[in-house]
Amino acid sequence: MGVYVEDWQPGFDSPYLVVTDDETEAAAVPVEDGDTLRAHPGRPDGDTRIAFVDGIRRVEATLYEVDDADGSIARGVAGAHGCGAVLAGGDGPPVFAEVQTSRELIFGSGRTVGLPALPGGWAWRSRRIPSNQPDAPLAALQAAMRKIEAQVAEKLCADGWLTVLDGPVPYVRSSSLPMVGYVKSHHRMLLSPDLHAQVPPLLPVATRSSLFAHSDRMSTYLRVAEPGRHAGPWSGIVRVELSHWDGVAAAAAVADRLAALLPRYAGVSHRDSRAPQNMQPVGALEKHLRHLLGPAKLAVRAVRDAVSRIDRETQQP
Repeated sequence: MGVYVEDWQPGFDSPYLVVTDDETEAAAVPVEDGDTLRAHPGRPDGDTRIAFVDGIRRVEATLYEVDDADGSIARGVAGAHGCGAVLAGGDGPPVFAEVQTSRELIFGSGRTVGLPALPGGWAWRSRRIPSNQPDAPLAALQAAMRKIEAQVAEKLCADGWLTVLDGPVPYVRSSSLPMVGYVKSHHRMLLSPDLHAQVPPLLPVATRSSLFAHSDRMSTYLRVAEPGRHAGPWSGIVRVELSHWDGVAAAAAVADRLAALLPRYAGVSHRDSRAPQNMQPVGALEKHLRHLLGPAKLAVRAVRDAVSRIDRETQQP
């Protein structure tokens, strides 16, 4: 028995949310070392180039439109999202690449609603979705961000970068490009309970577990940093997803390379509330994207001013 202090700050969910008495059957099976787990040390192959891809999204206002004829309500959100990459490990310092931002007005119930553009660069791309569920516009905003993330990741992957997408990889469209997903939080037990329990004591820093297969991909657990003095055993352990690699041997070679590379980019606690799992390039990219989106208070004011302009134009004779 032990009592630990969570590494991540209280404003974020715990990175370890596995319920140990969950009766859900684990579906993943080891594919590299028989039916056991082994520790595999990281092995650099000389190519240190790596691209980190991530996106952010922000709801800036919640809106609704009332139909004067029947009183029915359509709900929407005005929001923004940004996406990009950090290219690291080359001849020079890390650089931002493929950075793009967008503002959207998304309404449900099939309604088309537009907002006038305002001085200062405030403009919204209007979209409609058929669902009338209250959370559907937010889900559509999230999906739009994920789609662009996948496009950026695919482009960099096709250009020869070892591309790490922050989060899992279900949004990647290509069936042939090798993609890596970086999962910071553990929500369920993928392996059997006895193998799951072996993971923390098995892994020193820069070491990964045997590959295991689940759904349409392979994964490995990897420790990117030593746990803090008061941290739990899963602190500093992430799950790396490998999609569309040509066999176990090819995936294992990439996993070995990642085990050598990723620890050098592990987050540090005085800079990131989600350290060490949140990679430093990802934290820097998130900060850069938030800066490009501008202050949230100004964004809310812009939406209100645009709605007020619609109201004034409607009331004019």
